[in-house]
Amino acid sequence: MIVSYIKLFVLIGFVIAVFVIRGRYKNRSGAGAFFFENDCLVLNTGLPYPIPFDQIERVELNYSSWELEHRMSYNLSVRVVRKDGGKKRVFYKGYKTAKLALPSDMEAALRERGIPCVMTDDSAP
Repeated sequence: MIVSYIKLFVLIGFVIAVFVIRGRYKNRSGAGAFFFENDCLVLNTGLPYPIPFDQIERVELNYSSWELEHRMSYNLSVRVVRKDGGKKRVFYKGYKTAKLALPSDMEAALRERGIPCVMTDDSAP
């Protein structure tokens, strides 16, 4: 019985920690796969993952143009390659209602901040 309460308190503590950590970021509301804050590219995961601009070698956006043309939602993977060789990949289910709704919007926002971006279309020919 005590073990059940301990597990419950750990779970509640984790949920509270997630809300506190996500609450630190002001620009996350309505953000797509990522957003920008404090000279960082912040990957919009369950726990936001900030990467300073000066550590980013390039960002790769992998999407399907067929999904963009024929569906209201699309799948996208964002892969951030760091200058030290580290990589972080995030998968995103995109809807055309987010601030950076389309891969072309994301590419423009990245290039505006001087971050190299590679776009890859996985549509079948």
